Amino acid sequence: MLSTRTRSILFVTALSVAAFGLQTEPADAARKASTANRDAMIEQCIAKAHAEAPIVVADASGNRRTEIYKNCMVQAGMRP
Repeated sequence: MLSTRTRSILFVTALSVAAFGLQTEPADAARKASTANRDAMIEQCIAKAHAEAPIVVADASGNRRTEIYKNCMVQAGMRP
């Protein structure tokens, strides 16, 4: 038979593992939602950049698209 001390250690360990497992599920869901929101914003900002600077001529228009995209992402509160 297991001693009381061993049972206590096993019980505390089991509770710790269970608590950690419960914490990761909401974090994963929040991360997935955040990634989905970011992906949607990236698509919107790319579309906006293409619409506002439709023709890429040498470096001028390409740089304009980049600036439009960066500004759109910053205004959305995200890293470009």
